[in-house]
Amino acid sequence: MIKKNKAMQRLILLMLISAIPLIAGCSTTRTVTTGSSTAGDLYSVFRSLEGNWQSASPGSGMPPSTVNYRTIANGSAVVETVFAGTPHEMISVIYLDGDQLRMTHYCAARNQPHLYAKMIADDSVLFVTDYVSNHDDPAEVYMGEARWTFSDKDNLTTNWWSFQDGKSGEPMVFNMTRLPD
Repeated sequence: MIKKNKAMQRLILLMLISAIPLIAGCSTTRTVTTGSSTAGDLYSVFRSLEGNWQSASPGSGMPPSTVNYRTIANGSAVVETVFAGTPHEMISVIYLDGDQLRMTHYCAARNQPHLYAKMIADDSVLFVTDYVSNHDDPAEVYMGEARWTFSDKDNLTTNWWSFQDGKSGEPMVFNMTRLPD
């Protein structure tokens, strides 16, 4: 009986040791491609956007609108508000999670894509979907990718890609200019 228990213990220990590399392979760490800028550098750029911006979406038929950026929670998050005061008002919250830049988008489609910065360059950042809450039907639309390109302190461009049935649509492009205080 004792020999069987020791043999069983060795078998369980061997199975546990064998499982460690498999568990490590299931990590939720995301690969991020960077230039010389870090997530912290780009987060500082987001913090510098504080204020109102005039947004134009050429070729979309959408009228120009005001986009507001503000820093909240003792500097720990930047909130972008678009279409304020309308039924299509949307908010994106950009923040650092350790050394990773993340964003949650509160969409007019009534879902919340949670994204992470997949590519960070000196003048841009590309966010891609990690997961989407309130999105039970994969056929429903959600905002799956977003890119900010920073031209200078008073001009930037955002591209937003919606996804439906797992397929990306054409990007919505917004050219923004900082409004005077």
